Amino acid sequence: MAITSGIFSEDVNFEERLKRSLDELSQTVRHLKGIGLKIVLTSGSFDLVHLGHVKYLAKAKELGDVLVVGVDSDAKIRKRKGEDRPMVPEQERLEMLAHQRPVDLLFLKDDEEERWALIKAVEPDVLVLTEDHSYSDDDQRALEEIVGEIAILERQASVTTSERIRQLYMHLGDRLGPKLAEVLPGLIDDIVRRG
Repeated sequence: MAITSGIFSEDVNFEERLKRSLDELSQTVRHLKGIGLKIVLTSGSFDLVHLGHVKYLAKAKELGDVLVVGVDSDAKIRKRKGEDRPMVPEQERLEMLAHQRPVDLLFLKDDEEERWALIKAVEPDVLVLTEDHSYSDDDQRALEEIVGEIAILERQASVTTSERIRQLYMHLGDRLGPKLAEVLPGLIDDIVRRG
């Protein structure tokens, strides 16, 4: 079923797509299910959105009518990936995802939420995970009590955001090394003379 108006139009309609509470999201999803639409849910950091993310979202959307995307908050990402992440702040990541054609609804996942709060609120027909997800077999069995089915998609890019960032830092030394070799002796001499 193609939807061409409201939050699912070709327009971004960011404020309509972003649901600011689980209650608001749950109510919207219940309405959409009530009119016969199949709900797909996925989530992640979506830091430095790249082609792999876009392909993943497109494949997830193919599994139903409405794609709900949970986006990890800055605090949640910092806790998992370190103080130098995310590279892109949460508001910008949310807005970038709103511009992705497959994405219908967005929700910002806070660090303080109880485990699986988003999944419980949406009760999706299809929960989409990447093949390197962190759910145990017991977790997956428990999730099957909440969701219609679990679909596991392979990564859609050979390089992850974390790997791209590592490559950037590795090559930064190569680029800066010669420049530092030129200016560092003069800086050290200057500091010694002043000190």
